Amino acid sequence: MMMRRMTVALMVFGGLIVLAALPATAERRPEPMELLDALGTGRVDAVFYGNGDQSVRGRIRRSAFGPEQLYVAPGTQFWAQREGLQGMTTLGWVPIDLARGNIAYVDIPAACTNYARPAPTPYDRMNVVCCPEPRMAALAEYVGRVRPPQPVAQIAVWAVANNPEWSEIAGLVEAKAADQTEEERAATVAMWRQQAAALMQTAGLNVASYRMFR
Repeated sequence: MMMRRMTVALMVFGGLIVLAALPATAERRPEPMELLDALGTGRVDAVFYGNGDQSVRGRIRRSAFGPEQLYVAPGTQFWAQREGLQGMTTLGWVPIDLARGNIAYVDIPAACTNYARPAPTPYDRMNVVCCPEPRMAALAEYVGRVRPPQPVAQIAVWAVANNPEWSEIAGLVEAKAADQTEEERAATVAMWRQQAAALMQTAGLNVASYRMFR
């Protein structure tokens, strides 16, 4: 009986030691830092370039006391330094690992922000800025979770960023299905438009307020 009580006491004591150690372990593992915060405080430096209409590429280097883990928040914007080019909108949460080295090369999923301008090239420097509004952040976060076809995400981003009439972007959307017959292309584009509306609705946006869906 005495041995049983001692065994139970030791088990309880061991459990308390483990619980007491958990906060200390958590403290040794700081939360990932948001890219713009890290840049603003000098914890990292970075350079970004265009990569067509679906991503942004960059090189990120952390300082001696920089974070080991970063992330790019949904909706974060990359604006081309050369005039006349479109910006890019980050799709989803993008983790960046700096634990294994001081430099990370990243390819950030993105969609075009300005439909009427050419996409930035790998030779075009990009400035990173915060998301301009909550609706874009909500949409970009949801896109990152469900990963719809790129044309569907692009239609939705154009709707929030520019609020164009459907006729203003229809040709650009059709170009993404250029390898199909005319009938197939029309059906595909109509499907993408419907999916974009459903995507935005599920992300919490009022689809009726956007001109391309009226």
